[in-house]
Amino acid sequence: MTARGRTTRDRRATRAERRDQGRSVAERALGQIRLVAVALVVVGGAGYRPSENGGLARDVVLPLAGAAAALLLAVAVLTSRASKAATGRRSKLAAAGTIADAVVVLGVVALAGLPPHSFALVLLMLPFLEAALWFGLSGLAGLWTISSVALGAYVVVFPENAADDALSVLVIAMPTLLLATIPVAMLAEHLVAQVGQLGTAREAADDRARLLGDLSAITAEIFPLDRGAVLAQLVAGAEQLGAVGVTVVGDDGTSVGTAEDAAAPAVDTSDDDEHETMQLARDLVVPGGTVYTFSARVTGAVEEVARRVEALDLLVAQARVGLANAVLVQELERLKQTYQDQATRDQLTGLLNRRGLVLTAEQIPGHLGVLFCDLDGFKGVNDTLGHAAGDELLEKVARRLEASMRADSVLGRMGGDEFVVVAPGASDEDLSALGRRIEIEVGKPFLLEAGMARIGVSIGAAHAKPGERDLDSLLGQADALMYEVKRSRKSGRSRDEATVDGPAR
Repeated sequence: MTARGRTTRDRRATRAERRDQGRSVAERALGQIRLVAVALVVVGGAGYRPSENGGLARDVVLPLAGAAAALLLAVAVLTSRASKAATGRRSKLAAAGTIADAVVVLGVVALAGLPPHSFALVLLMLPFLEAALWFGLSGLAGLWTISSVALGAYVVVFPENAADDALSVLVIAMPTLLLATIPVAMLAEHLVAQVGQLGTAREAADDRARLLGDLSAITAEIFPLDRGAVLAQLVAGAEQLGAVGVTVVGDDGTSVGTAEDAAAPAVDTSDDDEHETMQLARDLVVPGGTVYTFSARVTGAVEEVARRVEALDLLVAQARVGLANAVLVQELERLKQTYQDQATRDQLTGLLNRRGLVLTAEQIPGHLGVLFCDLDGFKGVNDTLGHAAGDELLEKVARRLEASMRADSVLGRMGGDEFVVVAPGASDEDLSALGRRIEIEVGKPFLLEAGMARIGVSIGAAHAKPGERDLDSLLGQADALMYEVKRSRKSGRSRDEATVDGPAR
């Protein structure tokens, strides 16, 4: 279960806590009435004078009045503890306090007499209001019935201790007291309910504010411009908003989410009309592609579930925007890479073109060595086997050159049948060895679809001067050296042919 999930016991405890918030207000009013009752008992005892017909002695009444006042104060302490105790213990303490108040008040009434000859009306209101506070109007009615029967029995059993009209006064005073107490008790009960409702409304407002704060923080992070990150953030955000069993499944087989904790107790709301469980399913359609389905479950009070669902719908809407942005950014990156490749890559071989080669060489540290390679006999392949065979030959030459290079070297095609190798930090010996490997690889036969082809390669090598980073200048030097090599080879072949043809004549 998530931190936001609550069991039925937790929810009942919350409702009891709200009632207690309202009851604490009524308790303060009851405390004022209790102080008035204590004052009346003390003043009544201090002002007591035995009647001519007899009665208790003054030195007996004074200690009794003090004991009654002390007991009322002790009950006040008892009920204050009851308000802070657990539910079961609270009911016991409240019942004990109410009974103690009733016994004290009935005892005072028995000694002082019934109204209008005494202040009994005010005293009798104390236990009645306390019963209404803790046990509602049913508690008030029960205590009133018990008190009326007890006072009636006292008047009947001990008529010598009561006035002649005590029974008639009791019959009038007790209903009057009940009628006077019921509105006050109803007002107190209404106050308890109103304060509880205010507490509920405040909790709802606080919860909505927390949800909006969480949602703002989540949506601020839901635009990482990556589809997988958006989905992961959606799942994490939904869990943060109180949902459980959150998953996002795509029709391409993608699945993002967390399995529910099997050890977590299930929330039982079958016997609780104030709570519900709602299963959400929302579609997230990615423009031009996958359809994702967002699933989650929300459990709690009806109003709480409504707030959670509203927040989750807003989160899903933000995720839709995030996914659309991710797709757009992905497409822009693809187009950017395409345009960059078109500007810096040779479309036939996939090698760097002249511009790409210059840009790449500028990023290479240290001095550079360059090999400028020009294919020998390529025009003959084009003329005899066709341009398609020529293109195929260029692609195969590019692959052989890549296989001959060092790992840190850079290969490019300058156009036509010209290739360039840039070797960082290469010495003259390194360039010579690399050139020989290239001559050997290129000199091997090429099997093309149109037939077999054999070509050669002329290579010119150049080194950058210390601190020199001008690749164009290096290419010019290597190109010039390459043509010297090509001319020398042609001159050598011409001399060889002249030597062979001379004796024949």
